[in-house]
Amino acid sequence: MRKALLSAALATAALAWSAVSCAGAGAEGPRPGGTTPGAVARDLRVGAVCSSRFAFATDVSCGLVGLGDVRFHCADGHDGPCPRTRSVTFENIGRAAVRLVAVSGSAPGERHETVFPVLASGARAVVAPRAGDRYLFDVLLRAGVGSAAVGVVAIG
Repeated sequence: MRKALLSAALATAALAWSAVSCAGAGAEGPRPGGTTPGAVARDLRVGAVCSSRFAFATDVSCGLVGLGDVRFHCADGHDGPCPRTRSVTFENIGRAAVRLVAVSGSAPGERHETVFPVLASGARAVVAPRAGDRYLFDVLLRAGVGSAAVGVVAIG
């Protein structure tokens, strides 16, 4: 009982810390060379990789595993607010076929999922917010058993 209670308390603390440290940037986007105060200091960039290595079929949040905040993108040396991400082109760099899911919306708490067709090894797909949505919040990598990976080849 004590171990279960301790585990639950630690998990709750870890989730609370994660929620605070992953707080999103404001509507104007992160600042160049970093992010708004309290936000994760990773930026969406060409060459970033999102991968999955599980013994069961699952969805992986690419925003949490390799891509960082996908709502905005800044080029090196960018001055001023970063522009919203309008599209991301992915290439399947793994051997297994994968499926990408765009999570988009226009306001906090509003989420729409767009499921893209299966992406064979070596194939490319352009992921963008659903028509009418302002932000691309996340991209999910949906893969079967084993390992899968997609790389960012272009950002629009």
